[in-house]
Amino acid sequence: MHQPSVKYYNQNAEHLSHNYQSAEVTGLHKLLGKWLPAGGEILEIGCGSGRDTAFMISHGCKIVACDASENMLGCSRHYLNQVEDSESVYLLKAEFPLPSDHFLLSRKFDAVVSLAVLMHIPENELFDFAYQIKTIIKRKGIFICSFSSGREVSDDDPRLFVNREPAQVQLFFERIGFRLLFADENPDGLGRNIQWHTLIFESEGSLGIRPVDQIEAIINRDKKVTTYKLALLRAMCEISQNEYLNVQW
Repeated sequence: MHQPSVKYYNQNAEHLSHNYQSAEVTGLHKLLGKWLPAGGEILEIGCGSGRDTAFMISHGCKIVACDASENMLGCSRHYLNQVEDSESVYLLKAEFPLPSDHFLLSRKFDAVVSLAVLMHIPENELFDFAYQIKTIIKRKGIFICSFSSGREVSDDDPRLFVNREPAQVQLFFERIGFRLLFADENPDGLGRNIQWHTLIFESEGSLGIRPVDQIEAIINRDKKVTTYKLALLRAMCEISQNEYLNVQW
């Protein structure tokens, strides 16, 4: 996670939470209600003010709600304490991508929701972020993400805004084992000159081993480093994971 972005959220948590609570999100919540499994176990990455968490509570979901900002998490906790059935939420400070030994990576969720987070993920962390989502989501589980475009960093707002095209994000997640179910585009709920994209994926499941999983198994488990082709492939993959877009196939 981009650290200046986390710092900005910590310093402006109350103001941002107030804004987020006043945003028009009827369309977004309609999508959540349609695609999230009622009563399912949900991981929310970037719970912010708790606005969307509260909606998912009303949908009967059991939620682990995470945020990288301690102060935003505090605002969420304060808001959710006033919500009926708030005991169905476990609030957790967590920064994605997670450390490799984090306990969440051993869990399996029916769905993962990550709203207004993807644009804060640097390019060199995107693969780890996406692959961790694949790791913790159940087969046929739902992944919902939203992200903005048309944002720029300013002196007053140093947060990272990576402008990614929806087709680029779709291709990226499809390559690691997701299938696009639905795509939507909406204006900003606060009236700003920003466009929001929402993509809904399903984690693919199959009886056999998918080609990408076969390649991953060879790279990570095959120890025949003396075979120059495998050694070269492994080296290139390590570079591509740590220095995103520096390797072209």
